[in-house]
Amino acid sequence: MLVPALAAGAAHAQPAVVEVNASRDSYDARRDDTAGKIVVSRDDMVRYGDATVLDTLKRVPGVTVSGGNAQMRGLGAGYTQILLNGERAPSGFSLDSVSPESVERIEVVRAATADTSTRAIAGTINVILKRTVSKAQRDWKAGAGASSGMAEGKASLNLSDRAGAFSYSLAASASRNTFRRPVTTVETGGDAQGRPLYEHVLRGDDVGNFNTLNLSPRLNWEFGNGDVVSWQSFVYANHLHVDTRHLTTYVVGAPRVDPASGSVTSSTRRTLRSDVAWTRKLGESAKLESKLGIDAGNYATGLTQQSQAGSGALSLDRFADGLSRDRALRASGKYSARSDGAHAIGAGWEGSAARNTSERQQSDAGLAAAPERYRATIRSLALYAQDEWTVTPQWSVYLGARWEGIGTRSGGSGLADSRNDSNVLSPILHTLYKLPGASGDQVRMALTRTYKAPDPGRLIARPVLTINNSASNPDSTGNPNLRPELALGIDAAYEHHWAKGALFSVAAAARRIDDCTVQALSLAGGRWVLRPENGGRCDVRTLDVETRFPLQSLAPGAPALDLRMSVSRNWSSVDQVPGPDNRLAEQVRLSATAGVDYKAGALTSGASFVYSGGGHVRLSQNEFTYASVRRDLEMYGLWKLDSKLQLRVSIANALRHDWISDRSYAGAAGSYGTRSTQPGKTWVRAMLEARF
Repeated sequence: MLVPALAAGAAHAQPAVVEVNASRDSYDARRDDTAGKIVVSRDDMVRYGDATVLDTLKRVPGVTVSGGNAQMRGLGAGYTQILLNGERAPSGFSLDSVSPESVERIEVVRAATADTSTRAIAGTINVILKRTVSKAQRDWKAGAGASSGMAEGKASLNLSDRAGAFSYSLAASASRNTFRRPVTTVETGGDAQGRPLYEHVLRGDDVGNFNTLNLSPRLNWEFGNGDVVSWQSFVYANHLHVDTRHLTTYVVGAPRVDPASGSVTSSTRRTLRSDVAWTRKLGESAKLESKLGIDAGNYATGLTQQSQAGSGALSLDRFADGLSRDRALRASGKYSARSDGAHAIGAGWEGSAARNTSERQQSDAGLAAAPERYRATIRSLALYAQDEWTVTPQWSVYLGARWEGIGTRSGGSGLADSRNDSNVLSPILHTLYKLPGASGDQVRMALTRTYKAPDPGRLIARPVLTINNSASNPDSTGNPNLRPELALGIDAAYEHHWAKGALFSVAAAARRIDDCTVQALSLAGGRWVLRPENGGRCDVRTLDVETRFPLQSLAPGAPALDLRMSVSRNWSSVDQVPGPDNRLAEQVRLSATAGVDYKAGALTSGASFVYSGGGHVRLSQNEFTYASVRRDLEMYGLWKLDSKLQLRVSIANALRHDWISDRSYAGAAGSYGTRSTQPGKTWVRAMLEARF
């Protein structure tokens, strides 16, 4: 059974807010929506020549990017909900699979709403694919980038047109990236008395290529009675090939790993999401929306591993291949209406049934083991209702409730069948008050109940083994008995808008999380194993300060500069883990952004600086991790050569900042550590953009 939600979504109630507060031309979602959110436009996404949506999000206030994931409030591990067109993204979806050219806008919502899933303890990032067709568009882009030992090429095409009641759009992009990434890893170990047992330095290179294809077609039909039927799909495919070679130097102690090792990894991912939607107009102020969709995805992997002992003999000769299949059927319906000009009400339901099957086979020295097969089925259901009420021209209130239920069944090779059911009722309140006599000043508040359901993969007790097992490089397995994490949250914000495009805001929030998930490390059968477990209560607090404004709003005669700055401070504590540094999900404590854009005639240029704090995190009594500080400086220049042709040049990671990560263990069994360093690369990209 699924987890449904009852809530009121400001995003879906926008027409009511627009009519009451402003004309459509002057409507600003950041200023006028009762449920506060940041909207990133398509222009913001393409400004720096970003390769993916993930590159864009690292410049958004309150959002940090780590390990290929976007996270809010500094929290990783799935606390940030990722949506595609307002629905939870399909299995295997990643934000780095979306090209900015195929996106209409991105909505970053700090506090949950009822018309989207409340699996959003940290917040929600909603990627809206291109859907509006107001006029014909024909444009293409082609470009290339280079860095030390790396190169990339990218091309994209956007087509859209309208013929009477029919309109269509197509966004397509393809890219190829070749790379060479040197990595140095230091592994250390000591006994319980602190005497060193070993220190090994592994120096290696990852050499390979990564190719992607992205398609986003949409068809719209508008009928005379006001009905609209639309079909939209998202297609993504990639292929990765990596050849890795390592050479180990023994600094202290006897050899623990083979001096020479290598692997060849290849993977192919294909993802499809396709939806058919029908909007039925009911009178002048009501409508009924229904949608039916499918998801399909395949992920195929192949791995060859070899290790050579000091004598020259092969100590490991392994080949493994795997295939994972995801299939899902989704359906939803929503009724929305205006009542007495002051209420925008809505109610709806969402349901889905999904199945994942995976198989893996491994052969060592030519001898094949029995194939491993695993399966999981997930059924979900959600019900919600909401009312956005314009009490007075200065005060609006959003009330909603959402119920969600999820049922998971899993099993596989050597595992007993397991069942995990959960359901959550989420009441939600937002309010926005525009201070009288102070044009542009307003305050917000939100009270929410949200949750984080265990990922299906973490419910399967499937062992994943490491070759060089240690306390700092353990095996991992799932836990069929994981429970959802439940959170009560409060958000408050003060905003000052003093000119068009000018904003100063201060926002604070707190979350109390019960049954938060921690990683438990244990020694079983001579091997270290990491397993997720529910670990009691956690507390999260955040403070965000942001400002953005045209310099001319302060000094009318100043240059045409747009400035933006933000700082986010995050705190968290896990009751079950002793301090200090007992933060949740390796939380980023401090992040900041600063940027400037300048326009003069045919030239537009700008720069952006992003800071993400690092430091140590205590995961348990004996486990620790460390991540280095990140400082990213980007610059761009855009030259309009004529009315249909322009050239964009950008520089990314201009400071060549290295990436350092560390995992360690210190306890009765001794001390162990694994520390990896990857040198930073500065990217220079050029993109030619044309309309035809």
